[in-house]
Amino acid sequence: MPSVSLFISPAENQPGNYLVVVNGEGFYQSANKSVGARIRGEDPWFDDRLFSIGGTGLERVGQDGRFTLSAIVSGSQLNEDWGQDEIYALVSVAGLSGSYRSNTVKGNF
Repeated sequence: MPSVSLFISPAENQPGNYLVVVNGEGFYQSANKSVGARIRGEDPWFDDRLFSIGGTGLERVGQDGRFTLSAIVSGSQLNEDWGQDEIYALVSVAGLSGSYRSNTVKGNF
């Protein structure tokens, strides 16, 4: 069963910036397929579109059914509303219908 995980941590030696990592596993039938993630901010009425990682055609699912996408972004790109921010990833893999949602990371960015 495919799964996707999101991790957000302060970027080393880059104050105010964060390392955003999206890991996927279990995509065995999608080896060598293109993969990308859309990062969203969760809200009660509608979810904010923040930015994308991958999806350029260069990022691919490995032979083992795994992938890792990453980017360093400013805190302002993750600051999706007043108060605590709730961030998740939606991952799309070429050839698969729909998208896969990650866990939600909460923080004040």
